[in-house]
Amino acid sequence: MLCIKCGLVKRGNEDFFICDDCLQFSPVVQEIFEEIHQVFENQKTIDPQTNKLLSLIGDGSFITQRNPQTAIYYKLSEFIVAQAFDGKERISEEELNRNVTTTRSWNDILVVFEDLGLIKVTLEKYRRVLVLTKKTKNMAVQFRSGEPTSKQVQLRLAHIYAGYVLLYILSLIASANNISDIEHLPYKQRPKTLWTVLMFLWLTAYDKNEQFTEEDMRYFISKRRIPSTTRGKITRALQAMDGRTVQGLIKDISFKDGERTFTFEDYVSIEMERIRENVRKRTR
Repeated sequence: MLCIKCGLVKRGNEDFFICDDCLQFSPVVQEIFEEIHQVFENQKTIDPQTNKLLSLIGDGSFITQRNPQTAIYYKLSEFIVAQAFDGKERISEEELNRNVTTTRSWNDILVVFEDLGLIKVTLEKYRRVLVLTKKTKNMAVQFRSGEPTSKQVQLRLAHIYAGYVLLYILSLIASANNISDIEHLPYKQRPKTLWTVLMFLWLTAYDKNEQFTEEDMRYFISKRRIPSTTRGKITRALQAMDGRTVQGLIKDISFKDGERTFTFEDYVSIEMERIRENVRKRTR
């Protein structure tokens, strides 16, 4: 049997199932997405310094940004955020193709951004034009003034922006009950690496663990048949500790007897404790 969400395989009489880890992770994803979605919808503040849940999704975006399943979402997010910072309101299809290379169709990814109200796609002379919505422009304006390191801020915001988009896709996976639901995802596939890596990291903290070893992560991810090259990229990303420009999920890495141990930043445990309480109340 194959888990429809993470790809875990086990023996059984059915073709598909949902594993215990995915059953636990799904309501966590839905809770986080609903909170983040309200932040973006209300536009009160998109500052990761005051709302650490924004840091959580930004860090998740950074860790998997080079994965083939998710790279296009980050590339497009970075380009849109850069245009918003420059005060642009429209992006032509020619500009899009010139600045963001992809072998995939634009259709599925643009639908995701449009569903979230981040852009509006129009046709002019049979060519697509991306119109940046107030939701996107407001987010850039909050950071643009008074920042001496605007490039760093811009990159961090791009991670948060991409994290929001990817979290939406994860919320669709979280609500999936059968294989046909997965087939309705963008490009008819789940971003398995993103789902699996965040499931390991977030559930580790959710279960009140402040640390994990590289072997813990290797075992969990390998069971989902994620290749060693991908695991190596994830490990290297976790070692890049600087919340301004890279990830701020990990605050310390120790090495003893050939084993790396990663320690979460304090905010991760605090946020997961709050999420755990919200999930508990919802599922009573």
